[in-house]
Amino acid sequence: MATIRFAVPSDATRLGRRVLVFAIAGSIVLLLFVLIVLRRLIAQLVLRPLLRIENHMRRVRASGSLTLLEEDERRDEIGSLGRNFNAMLQQLKDLREQIGVQSFDLGRSESAVAVMHNVRNALNPISTILSREIAQVPPIDRATLARAIEELARGDVSDERRAKLAAFVSAAIDADATNRESTRHELSIGREAMGHVLEIIGQQQQGVHERPALEICDVTAIIARNATIVRYLDGASIAFGFPAGPKLVMANRLILSQVIGNLFANAAESIVARGTGSGSIVTAIEQVDGRVTIEIRDDGEGITPEVAATLFHRGFSTRAHKSGGLGLHWCANSVNAMQGSLRLESEGPGQGAVAILTLLAPDAGGADAS
Repeated sequence: MATIRFAVPSDATRLGRRVLVFAIAGSIVLLLFVLIVLRRLIAQLVLRPLLRIENHMRRVRASGSLTLLEEDERRDEIGSLGRNFNAMLQQLKDLREQIGVQSFDLGRSESAVAVMHNVRNALNPISTILSREIAQVPPIDRATLARAIEELARGDVSDERRAKLAAFVSAAIDADATNRESTRHELSIGREAMGHVLEIIGQQQQGVHERPALEICDVTAIIARNATIVRYLDGASIAFGFPAGPKLVMANRLILSQVIGNLFANAAESIVARGTGSGSIVTAIEQVDGRVTIEIRDDGEGITPEVAATLFHRGFSTRAHKSGGLGLHWCANSVNAMQGSLRLESEGPGQGAVAILTLLAPDAGGADAS
Protein backbone atom coordinates (compact mmCIF):
# COMPACT_ATOMS: atom_id res chain seq x y z
CA MET A 1 0.00 0.00 0.00
CA ALA A 2 1.14 3.52 -0.81
CA THR A 3 -0.24 7.09 -0.04
CA ILE A 4 0.15 10.04 -2.41
CA ARG A 5 -0.54 13.66 -1.27
CA PHE A 6 -0.64 16.69 -3.65
CA ALA A 7 -1.99 20.39 -3.44
CA VAL A 8 -3.91 22.34 -6.09
CA PRO A 9 -3.85 26.24 -5.87
CA SER A 10 -7.35 27.83 -5.29
CA ASP A 11 -6.60 31.39 -6.45
CA ALA A 12 -9.24 31.21 -9.16
CA THR A 13 -11.93 30.25 -6.65
CA ARG A 14 -11.02 33.08 -4.23
CA LEU A 15 -10.96 35.56 -7.11
CA GLY A 16 -14.41 34.51 -8.17
CA ARG A 17 -15.72 34.96 -4.63
CA ARG A 18 -14.14 38.42 -4.36
CA VAL A 19 -15.60 39.48 -7.69
CA LEU A 20 -19.01 38.29 -6.51
CA VAL A 21 -18.68 40.23 -3.22
CA PHE A 22 -17.55 43.38 -5.04
CA ALA A 23 -20.40 43.04 -7.51
CA ILE A 24 -22.97 42.74 -4.71
CA ALA A 25 -21.45 45.65 -2.74
CA GLY A 26 -21.27 47.81 -5.87
CA SER A 27 -24.85 47.01 -6.72
CA ILE A 28 -25.98 47.97 -3.20
CA VAL A 29 -24.01 51.25 -3.31
CA LEU A 30 -25.34 52.04 -6.77
CA LEU A 31 -28.88 51.25 -5.64
CA LEU A 32 -28.50 53.51 -2.59
CA PHE A 33 -27.13 56.31 -4.78
CA VAL A 34 -30.01 55.92 -7.24
CA LEU A 35 -32.53 55.96 -4.36
CA ILE A 36 -30.98 59.13 -2.88
CA VAL A 37 -31.02 60.86 -6.27
CA LEU A 38 -34.60 59.76 -6.88
CA ARG A 39 -35.64 61.00 -3.43
CA ARG A 40 -34.12 64.40 -4.09
CA LEU A 41 -35.64 64.61 -7.53
CA ILE A 42 -39.08 63.61 -6.22
CA ALA A 43 -38.79 66.13 -3.37
CA GLN A 44 -37.72 68.91 -5.73
CA LEU A 45 -40.03 68.18 -8.62
CA VAL A 46 -43.11 66.81 -6.83
CA LEU A 47 -43.22 67.16 -3.06
CA ARG A 48 -42.05 70.79 -2.77
CA PRO A 49 -44.47 72.12 -5.43
CA LEU A 50 -47.31 70.17 -3.81
CA LEU A 51 -46.32 71.52 -0.38
CA ARG A 52 -46.26 75.07 -1.83
CA ILE A 53 -49.79 74.59 -3.17
CA GLU A 54 -50.94 73.11 0.15
CA ASN A 55 -49.46 76.03 2.15
CA HIS A 56 -51.15 78.51 -0.19
CA MET A 57 -54.46 76.71 0.30
CA ARG A 58 -54.01 77.00 4.07
CA ARG A 59 -53.33 80.74 3.78
CA VAL A 60 -56.42 81.18 1.64
CA ARG A 61 -58.53 79.26 4.15
CA ALA A 62 -57.11 81.20 7.11
CA SER A 63 -57.32 84.70 5.62
CA GLY A 64 -60.23 84.36 3.23
CA SER A 65 -58.24 86.34 0.67
CA LEU A 66 -58.37 84.62 -2.73
CA THR A 67 -54.89 85.66 -3.84
CA LEU A 68 -53.52 83.67 -6.78
CA LEU A 69 -50.64 81.24 -6.46
CA GLU A 70 -47.43 82.47 -8.10
CA GLU A 71 -47.11 80.33 -11.21
CA ASP A 72 -43.92 78.77 -12.56
CA GLU A 73 -43.15 77.83 -16.15
CA ARG A 74 -43.48 74.08 -15.68
CA ARG A 75 -45.43 72.24 -18.37
CA ASP A 76 -45.87 68.94 -16.55
CA GLU A 77 -48.72 67.66 -14.39
CA ILE A 78 -47.61 69.74 -11.35
CA GLY A 79 -47.59 72.93 -13.41
CA SER A 80 -51.02 72.02 -14.77
CA LEU A 81 -52.24 71.49 -11.19
CA GLY A 82 -51.02 74.97 -10.19
CA ARG A 83 -52.67 76.61 -13.21
CA ASN A 84 -55.95 74.81 -12.56
CA PHE A 85 -55.75 75.82 -8.89
CA ASN A 86 -55.34 79.47 -9.90
CA ALA A 87 -58.21 79.15 -12.35
CA MET A 88 -60.39 77.83 -9.53
CA LEU A 89 -59.37 80.73 -7.26
CA GLN A 90 -60.15 83.22 -10.02
CA GLN A 91 -63.58 81.66 -10.49
CA LEU A 92 -64.18 81.87 -6.76
CA LYS A 93 -63.15 85.54 -6.79
CA ASP A 94 -65.52 86.20 -9.68
CA LEU A 95 -68.32 84.35 -7.89
CA ARG A 96 -67.66 86.30 -4.69
CA GLU A 97 -67.82 89.54 -6.67
CA GLN A 98 -71.03 88.44 -8.35
CA ILE A 99 -72.54 87.54 -4.99
CA GLY A 100 -71.55 90.97 -3.68
CA VAL A 101 -73.16 92.65 -6.68
CA GLN A 102 -76.28 90.51 -6.37
CA SER A 103 -76.49 91.22 -2.65
CA PHE A 104 -76.21 94.91 -3.33
CA ASP A 105 -78.79 94.71 -6.10
CA LEU A 106 -81.09 92.86 -3.71
CA GLY A 107 -80.55 95.62 -1.18
CA ARG A 108 -81.38 98.17 -3.88
CA SER A 109 -84.60 96.35 -4.67
CA GLU A 110 -85.58 96.86 -1.04
CA SER A 111 -84.34 100.46 -1.08
CA ALA A 112 -87.72 102.08 -0.56
CA VAL A 113 -88.17 100.55 2.89
CA ALA A 114 -84.47 100.80 3.70
CA VAL A 115 -84.36 104.50 2.84
CA MET A 116 -87.40 105.17 4.99
CA HIS A 117 -85.65 103.31 7.81
CA ASN A 118 -82.58 105.53 7.46
CA VAL A 119 -84.67 108.66 7.09
CA ARG A 120 -86.54 107.75 10.28
CA ASN A 121 -83.26 107.37 12.16
CA ALA A 122 -82.09 110.74 10.86
CA LEU A 123 -85.40 112.41 11.76
CA ASN A 124 -85.42 111.10 15.34
CA PRO A 125 -83.15 113.86 16.72
CA ILE A 126 -85.19 116.52 14.93
CA SER A 127 -88.37 115.22 16.55
CA THR A 128 -86.65 115.13 19.94
CA ILE A 129 -85.31 118.69 19.58
CA LEU A 130 -88.69 120.07 18.53
CA SER A 131 -90.43 118.25 21.38
CA ARG A 132 -87.97 119.70 23.89
CA GLU A 133 -88.36 123.20 22.54
CA ILE A 134 -92.16 122.97 22.61
CA ALA A 135 -92.19 121.64 26.17
CA GLN A 136 -89.53 124.04 27.45
CA VAL A 137 -90.72 126.53 30.05
CA PRO A 138 -89.48 130.12 29.53
CA PRO A 139 -86.69 130.96 31.99
CA ILE A 140 -88.72 133.90 33.35
CA ASP A 141 -92.31 135.00 33.23
CA ARG A 142 -92.79 137.83 30.71
CA ALA A 143 -95.52 139.50 32.76
CA THR A 144 -93.28 139.60 35.84
CA LEU A 145 -90.45 141.12 33.80
CA ALA A 146 -92.80 143.71 32.33
CA ARG A 147 -94.00 144.73 35.81
CA ALA A 148 -90.41 145.05 37.02
CA ILE A 149 -89.49 147.30 34.08
CA GLU A 150 -92.63 149.35 34.61
CA GLU A 151 -91.80 149.79 38.29
CA LEU A 152 -88.22 150.84 37.42
CA ALA A 153 -89.64 153.56 35.18
CA ARG A 154 -91.47 155.14 38.07
CA GLY A 155 -89.72 157.91 39.97
CA ASP A 156 -91.01 157.09 43.46
CA VAL A 157 -89.07 153.80 43.85
CA SER A 158 -86.46 153.66 46.62
CA ASP A 159 -82.82 153.13 45.76
CA GLU A 160 -82.74 149.71 47.47
CA ARG A 161 -85.85 148.57 45.61
CA ARG A 162 -84.48 149.96 42.33
CA ALA A 163 -81.22 148.03 42.80
CA LYS A 164 -83.12 144.77 43.37
CA LEU A 165 -85.32 145.39 40.33
CA ALA A 166 -82.27 146.18 38.17
CA ALA A 167 -80.55 142.98 39.31
CA PHE A 168 -83.73 141.00 38.56
CA VAL A 169 -84.05 142.47 35.06
CA SER A 170 -80.32 141.85 34.36
CA ALA A 171 -80.59 138.23 35.50
CA ALA A 172 -83.72 137.79 33.37
CA ILE A 173 -81.92 139.16 30.31
CA ASP A 174 -78.93 136.84 30.94
CA ALA A 175 -81.21 133.81 31.37
CA ASP A 176 -83.04 134.68 28.17
CA ALA A 177 -79.73 135.03 26.29
CA THR A 178 -78.53 131.64 27.62
CA ASN A 179 -81.82 130.05 26.61
CA ARG A 180 -81.56 131.54 23.12
CA GLU A 181 -78.01 130.24 22.73
CA SER A 182 -79.06 126.74 23.83
CA THR A 183 -81.96 126.83 21.41
CA ARG A 184 -79.68 128.00 18.61
CA HIS A 185 -77.26 125.12 19.33
CA GLU A 186 -80.00 122.48 19.27
CA LEU A 187 -81.54 123.94 16.13
CA SER A 188 -78.13 123.82 14.40
CA ILE A 189 -77.95 120.11 15.26
CA GLY A 190 -81.47 119.68 13.92
CA ARG A 191 -80.50 121.52 10.73
CA GLU A 192 -77.50 119.19 10.31
CA ALA A 193 -79.75 116.16 10.79
CA MET A 194 -82.21 117.54 8.26
CA GLY A 195 -79.36 118.05 5.80
CA HIS A 196 -78.45 114.40 6.34
CA VAL A 197 -82.03 113.39 5.51
CA LEU A 198 -81.93 115.44 2.32
CA GLU A 199 -78.63 113.80 1.37
CA ILE A 200 -80.14 110.35 1.84
CA ILE A 201 -83.12 111.20 -0.35
CA GLY A 202 -80.94 112.92 -2.94
CA GLN A 203 -78.58 109.99 -3.25
CA GLN A 204 -81.49 107.61 -3.67
CA GLN A 205 -82.55 109.58 -6.72
CA GLN A 206 -79.12 109.23 -8.32
CA GLY A 207 -77.82 106.09 -9.96
CA VAL A 208 -80.32 103.63 -8.53
CA HIS A 209 -78.64 100.69 -10.28
CA GLU A 210 -75.04 101.82 -9.88
CA ARG A 211 -72.59 100.59 -7.33
CA PRO A 212 -71.38 103.31 -4.93
CA ALA A 213 -68.25 105.17 -5.94
CA LEU A 214 -65.53 104.87 -3.31
CA GLU A 215 -63.58 107.86 -2.03
CA ILE A 216 -61.20 108.59 0.82
CA CYS A 217 -63.30 109.40 3.90
CA ASP A 218 -62.40 110.48 7.43
CA VAL A 219 -64.32 107.90 9.44
CA THR A 220 -63.61 109.73 12.71
CA ALA A 221 -65.50 112.81 11.51
CA ILE A 222 -68.42 110.60 10.40
CA ILE A 223 -68.48 108.88 13.80
CA ALA A 224 -68.39 112.22 15.66
CA ARG A 225 -71.27 113.57 13.57
CA ASN A 226 -73.49 110.54 14.16
CA ALA A 227 -72.58 110.42 17.86
CA THR A 228 -73.87 113.99 18.24
CA ILE A 229 -77.16 113.05 16.62
CA VAL A 230 -77.70 109.78 18.53
CA ARG A 231 -77.25 111.59 21.87
CA TYR A 232 -80.75 112.95 21.34
CA LEU A 233 -82.33 109.49 21.51
CA ASP A 234 -84.88 109.46 24.33
CA GLY A 235 -84.74 106.92 27.14
CA ALA A 236 -81.08 106.84 28.22
CA SER A 237 -78.00 108.96 28.80
CA ILE A 238 -75.30 107.68 26.46
CA ALA A 239 -71.57 108.42 26.70
CA PHE A 240 -69.53 108.14 23.49
CA GLY A 241 -65.85 107.38 23.07
CA PHE A 242 -63.90 107.37 19.81
CA PRO A 243 -60.31 108.08 18.66
CA ALA A 244 -59.11 111.61 18.14
CA GLY A 245 -57.60 112.63 14.85
CA PRO A 246 -58.47 111.57 11.30
CA LYS A 247 -58.74 107.89 10.35
CA LEU A 248 -59.05 107.36 6.60
CA VAL A 249 -60.95 104.58 4.76
CA MET A 250 -62.11 103.90 1.22
CA ALA A 251 -65.91 104.15 1.20
CA ASN A 252 -68.89 106.10 -0.01
CA ARG A 253 -69.16 108.90 2.54
CA LEU A 254 -72.96 109.12 2.66
CA ILE A 255 -73.53 105.34 2.73
CA LEU A 256 -70.88 104.91 5.43
CA SER A 257 -72.58 107.63 7.47
CA GLN A 258 -75.92 105.82 7.17
CA VAL A 259 -74.33 102.50 8.16
CA ILE A 260 -72.63 103.97 11.22
CA GLY A 261 -75.82 105.86 12.10
CA ASN A 262 -77.78 102.59 11.96
CA LEU A 263 -75.20 100.79 14.11
CA PHE A 264 -75.23 103.64 16.65
CA ALA A 265 -79.03 103.67 16.70
CA ASN A 266 -79.16 99.90 17.29
CA ALA A 267 -76.56 100.17 20.06
CA ALA A 268 -78.47 103.03 21.70
CA GLU A 269 -81.77 101.13 21.52
CA SER A 270 -80.03 98.11 23.09
CA ILE A 271 -78.84 100.32 25.97
CA VAL A 272 -82.37 101.72 26.41
CA ALA A 273 -83.82 98.18 26.35
CA ARG A 274 -81.47 97.11 29.14
CA GLY A 275 -83.25 99.58 31.40
CA THR A 276 -80.28 100.98 33.31
CA GLY A 277 -80.98 104.55 32.20
CA SER A 278 -77.41 105.09 30.96
CA GLY A 279 -74.71 103.37 28.97
CA SER A 280 -71.72 103.84 26.71
CA ILE A 281 -70.79 103.31 23.08
CA VAL A 282 -67.03 103.07 22.45
CA THR A 283 -65.49 103.00 18.99
CA ALA A 284 -61.99 101.67 18.23
CA ILE A 285 -60.25 101.90 14.84
CA GLU A 286 -57.26 99.83 13.70
CA GLN A 287 -55.50 99.39 10.35
CA VAL A 288 -53.82 96.08 9.45
CA ASP A 289 -52.59 94.90 6.03
CA GLY A 290 -54.55 97.33 3.88
CA ARG A 291 -57.81 96.93 5.84
CA VAL A 292 -59.31 99.25 8.44
CA THR A 293 -61.34 97.61 11.22
CA ILE A 294 -63.92 99.72 13.09
CA GLU A 295 -65.32 98.20 16.29
CA ILE A 296 -68.44 99.77 17.82
CA ARG A 297 -68.92 98.31 21.30
CA ASP A 298 -71.95 98.96 23.54
CA ASP A 299 -72.96 97.82 27.02
CA GLY A 300 -76.59 97.15 26.09
CA GLU A 301 -78.76 94.07 26.47
CA GLY A 302 -76.60 91.86 24.23
CA ILE A 303 -77.73 88.98 22.00
CA THR A 304 -77.71 85.18 22.04
CA PRO A 305 -75.70 83.12 19.52
CA GLU A 306 -78.97 82.00 17.90
CA VAL A 307 -80.01 85.61 17.32
CA ALA A 308 -76.51 86.54 16.08
CA ALA A 309 -76.79 83.93 13.31
CA THR A 310 -79.91 85.62 11.86
CA LEU A 311 -79.18 89.29 12.49
CA PHE A 312 -78.46 90.17 8.88
CA HIS A 313 -81.39 88.27 7.38
CA ARG A 314 -84.02 90.29 5.58
CA GLY A 315 -86.96 91.14 7.82
CA PHE A 316 -85.26 90.13 11.08
CA SER A 317 -85.34 92.48 14.06
CA THR A 318 -84.23 92.11 17.66
CA ARG A 319 -87.09 94.41 18.77
CA ALA A 320 -90.55 92.90 19.13
CA HIS A 321 -92.21 96.27 18.51
CA LYS A 322 -90.39 96.84 15.20
CA SER A 323 -91.44 95.68 11.77
CA GLY A 324 -89.37 95.21 8.65
CA GLY A 325 -85.94 94.69 10.19
CA LEU A 326 -84.09 96.00 7.13
CA GLY A 327 -81.56 98.11 9.04
CA LEU A 328 -78.76 95.57 9.52
CA HIS A 329 -79.70 93.73 6.31
CA TRP A 330 -79.28 96.95 4.32
CA CYS A 331 -76.07 97.79 6.21
CA ALA A 332 -74.50 94.42 5.38
CA ASN A 333 -75.39 94.72 1.69
CA SER A 334 -74.08 98.29 1.51
CA VAL A 335 -70.79 97.39 3.23
CA ASN A 336 -70.35 94.41 0.88
CA ALA A 337 -70.87 96.76 -2.06
CA MET A 338 -68.04 98.93 -0.70
CA GLN A 339 -65.75 95.84 -0.67
CA GLY A 340 -65.99 95.54 3.10
CA SER A 341 -67.59 93.28 5.68
CA LEU A 342 -69.84 93.65 8.71
CA ARG A 343 -70.54 91.28 11.59
CA LEU A 344 -72.01 91.54 15.09
CA GLU A 345 -70.72 89.64 18.13
CA SER A 346 -71.87 89.32 21.73
CA GLU A 347 -70.93 87.23 24.75
CA GLY A 348 -74.61 86.77 25.56
CA PRO A 349 -77.64 88.54 27.06
CA GLY A 350 -76.69 91.40 29.35
CA GLN A 351 -73.07 91.43 28.07
CA GLY A 352 -73.41 94.08 25.39
CA ALA A 353 -72.39 93.65 21.76
CA VAL A 354 -69.74 94.77 19.30
CA ALA A 355 -70.30 95.59 15.62
CA ILE A 356 -67.14 94.93 13.57
CA LEU A 357 -66.97 96.90 10.33
CA THR A 358 -64.05 96.26 7.96
CA LEU A 359 -63.24 98.54 5.01
CA LEU A 360 -60.40 99.11 2.55
CA ALA A 361 -57.58 101.41 3.62
CA PRO A 362 -56.68 104.19 1.19
CA ASP A 363 -53.56 103.85 -0.93
CA ALA A 364 -50.56 105.90 0.10
CA GLY A 365 -50.57 109.26 -1.63
CA GLY A 366 -54.32 109.15 -2.35
CA ALA A 367 -56.67 112.04 -2.70
CA ASP A 368 -57.61 114.32 0.18
CA ALA A 369 -60.16 113.09 2.66
CA SER A 370 -63.72 113.97 1.88
